[in-house]
Amino acid sequence: MTSAFPDPHHELGVGLLPHTGAARLLTAIVRSGPGFLEAIGKVGAEHPLASGGRVPSFLGLELGAQAAAAMEALHRLGATGESARRSGYLVRVREATFTVPDLPVDTPLNVTARLEAAASPLAIHRISVSLEGAGCLTAVIGTFSGTR
Repeated sequence: MTSAFPDPHHELGVGLLPHTGAARLLTAIVRSGPGFLEAIGKVGAEHPLASGGRVPSFLGLELGAQAAAAMEALHRLGATGESARRSGYLVRVREATFTVPDLPVDTPLNVTARLEAAASPLAIHRISVSLEGAGCLTAVIGTFSGTR
């Protein structure tokens, strides 16, 4: 971790992500630095897509997008001190590989986002989601970081 980055265990409920309720999938930041973030995410049983204790694996794309958003927010916080939440959008998915058809609910999932390229307000991230060391999905996503 570099000095330009704040504590990676930043409280997710204060300023990093605009998501609330069942839409907030990221639960903790494990490690972060310039261009990467490792986090823990969990899809609750109350999520609208949950059925029989499982959710479709494509929901892992949202986990990755939230990790990318948290990384951008931590970078902004470290660079400018700005902690205001910003809306952002997942605008592209490419090279997505799903190794499982679904993910368990109420189970910690490891999420990684790595910045591959950026031309603000657009960015390309390589994301991955795993469960107990086994890969569940990898993808390259494009995000648009909006204003407050």
